[in-house]
Amino acid sequence: MQEKLLLLTSKQVARRLTEVFDFVWPTATAIWNLRWQVAGYVSASPAATVSELDGRFVAGSGIRGANLRRSCIDSSWEDQQQEFARFLLFEFCSLYEAWCEGTLNELGAAASLSKHLQFPTTFTNGAPTKGLRHAVNSIVQGGSPIMSGSIYPAITKNKKNSPLHIEQLLVCYRYFKEARNSLVHAGGSTSTQFVSAEAAYNQLTPVQVGLKEVPVINGHTAGSPIEISLRGVVGFGDIVLRLVSTLDAEFSKSPGAEHAFLQRWRACHGGSAVQVSANPNLCRERIKRLVRKLDLPTPAVTAQFETWLRNNQCIV
Repeated sequence: MQEKLLLLTSKQVARRLTEVFDFVWPTATAIWNLRWQVAGYVSASPAATVSELDGRFVAGSGIRGANLRRSCIDSSWEDQQQEFARFLLFEFCSLYEAWCEGTLNELGAAASLSKHLQFPTTFTNGAPTKGLRHAVNSIVQGGSPIMSGSIYPAITKNKKNSPLHIEQLLVCYRYFKEARNSLVHAGGSTSTQFVSAEAAYNQLTPVQVGLKEVPVINGHTAGSPIEISLRGVVGFGDIVLRLVSTLDAEFSKSPGAEHAFLQRWRACHGGSAVQVSANPNLCRERIKRLVRKLDLPTPAVTAQFETWLRNNQCIV
């Protein structure tokens, strides 16, 4: 599948998220089925040992150290959903952090902007001084008429592109990120930052985030243990995909996007200019095919884009 994304980092993260989505519910279902199978066996043979359970349910899998009595009998389904949700939470937070760093590197932008991409915008006297909009303005500053007219229109057609909801999506992100931080750094108890993030999250409506529902969360009080909803954290994965898709579109009209495009062109087509037809129609079709080979959607081949490709020795 060809994603409507510009940056290689975006494509890698989108593919990884898709892999995780494909893995989550079948795996949760498999765990649920294993639980009742083990429970049924133990009900019929109450004295069954761990080794006996291994022989019945694990033999041949190559898995070692699976204590099925502890995991399927002594642990509740709710406890196991919590563990699964935590794995996903850590994965999704790490993916977005890695995307921020990889994207800035790909665009040749300042690495210090990574933190700003993880917070909603802070305005001072009406101007964005911290957070998302500060980073976007820094990256897109000056713009690229070339990319805006040729690549950007196709990238914006990504169904996950959500420019009208981007700030609210980051409010969602902050809730889950602070949950992750509390689990890692606060012994699993709610931190002050988490309580503030949850209060902001609770103000969101589906319309504000552009979704049928805001991902489900469990309510907390100060000092209470963090509890993650499995359904909610899967929804968070979709939030991350929307953030990546939306910002990828924003950055596709930046000066750095020109640099990223030319690097991709030369990696794919080599350092020598590609011969194209003198016939205008055939030339445009050839350019479209050459761009699609970069794993990009079909561009709008404007006269300005063609001239730019010639000036950069991409075509001749």
